[in-house]
Amino acid sequence: MRRSPIVTLAAVALAATAVVAGGQPAPAPEQDQVRVVGHGLTISEIPEAHLAALAAQPVDTACTDATYAVKTWKVSGTWTWLYNPEGAPAAVKDTALAAITTAGDTVAKGVNRCGLAANFTTVYKYGGTSTVKPQVSADLTCTGNDGKSVSGWGALPPKVLAYTCTYFNSKNVVIASDMLIDNVAYTWFTTKPDNCAGQLYDLETTMAHERLHTAGLAHVDQTKNAAQTMTPASAPCDTSRRLLGAGDYAGLKSLAGK
Repeated sequence: MRRSPIVTLAAVALAATAVVAGGQPAPAPEQDQVRVVGHGLTISEIPEAHLAALAAQPVDTACTDATYAVKTWKVSGTWTWLYNPEGAPAAVKDTALAAITTAGDTVAKGVNRCGLAANFTTVYKYGGTSTVKPQVSADLTCTGNDGKSVSGWGALPPKVLAYTCTYFNSKNVVIASDMLIDNVAYTWFTTKPDNCAGQLYDLETTMAHERLHTAGLAHVDQTKNAAQTMTPASAPCDTSRRLLGAGDYAGLKSLAGK
């Protein structure tokens, strides 16, 4: 039986209680402690029967499932990010920035599918274009905290769609978050094509998921919580999770209360 690809996200702790510079950890005073965690969207092979079972679920649980999981950090106040357009695929070259910005605003404000008030007070501020590259290497190493949050494009290992390195201080507040999006192996869209088929991935859905990681959310269960944006898998052509589900929303609300 032919198997269909699905997008899965894995989180890996890369360093702790250290300032990372040039890929090498260095001691730091307690008040200046910096930690970094990396996240990567990857492609894995899931049996077609399992995908069919998920698609056939009779009840949409996006707004009834309030399950969430959180990490140890959060965004406080205004987080400013930059965009490096170098290497953007031709298919989304003119629309990628808007999709990334929209996804960030969705997370910052709590825009959702459930009619819940989008009134969170965090701000994900677009700070302009930059020639600085994201501090993410092609081998998924977080290469150092330069104090700038850059989203951009580059080659990633096989099966990896995007990778985010989030730096946070000893108070568990995000100080920088870099994201590298694959521009070699995978095809992106920002407007879903008619009769979408094949290996086409929605940039906005992927960015919403990644920005939720920057915000401090972790994965929920792939099967039990399949309608949430923070489920660790997403099929090609899927745009259903561009906006938050009830669990994603609840997770951000819990972080806001910390």
